[in-house]
Amino acid sequence: MIKIGTSGYSYSDWKGIFYPNNLSKKDYLKHYANFFGITEINSTYYRIPRPGMFKSILKKAPKDFSFTVKLSKEFTHEREKAASSVDSYKRGIEPLVDSGQLLTLLAQFPYSFKPNKQNYSHLKNIRRAFDNIPINVEFRNKYWITNKTFNFLRDHGLGYVCVDMPSLPKLVPPIVKATTDLGYVRFHGRVKENWWNPPQPHMRYDYLYEEEELEEWVNRTNKLENKTENVVIMFNNHFEGKSAKNARQFSSLLSPDKNKPKEPESFLNQPQDLFHH
Repeated sequence: MIKIGTSGYSYSDWKGIFYPNNLSKKDYLKHYANFFGITEINSTYYRIPRPGMFKSILKKAPKDFSFTVKLSKEFTHEREKAASSVDSYKRGIEPLVDSGQLLTLLAQFPYSFKPNKQNYSHLKNIRRAFDNIPINVEFRNKYWITNKTFNFLRDHGLGYVCVDMPSLPKLVPPIVKATTDLGYVRFHGRVKENWWNPPQPHMRYDYLYEEEELEEWVNRTNKLENKTENVVIMFNNHFEGKSAKNARQFSSLLSPDKNKPKEPESFLNQPQDLFHH
């Protein structure tokens, strides 16, 4: 099964583009779930979640709705704090784990996280800390892209995250690999000039994929699906709803029948050009 969604959904700049202008923020997830069956929770990167957060989210989501959840920065960017953060993070995601709606945790590491003995050990520690909860790992540094890395991930039950990002010399290329039974792809946009030091944070992800660019991933995704039981596709080019537009577009490209985007009655009542920016 292929599940397609966006990296985050609670964006104020989606109002009037994806969300109706008169829609309250507390109803964003309910509206989002009319179009997608999965989302990636990114707010957990900035702060360790409390159980009440996911209890509230689950009340708003359909029972067949799925989530992926980003590990907090204490595990990926401020790694010296990882050991002391495990228990509080696990308590925070417990409602989601118990619901059966968590597909995987996402460990997104920075470019500065390079393949060395210490960092391999850190990955082992993360795997041990979260027991049997699935974890997918996203690297930004191209030097991780070796058979040694993929064998390591398989041996330790860690999933690899395939990425589409700017074609820059030091970044990970758009290769297709699966190291567990869950494939994961993240689309970040291709803004080369603003990747390393964007004047504003959102400018790194201010990118709308053209159809030809999305078509590059159709065969790759089918190849990934053949190697796994499930595939998660997430669009992170979130500025002004571009991720939502591309996610729906890619769903249609993959398989017009199998993955056709939902068109609920509420959508038909929206302006014809829902994504008018």
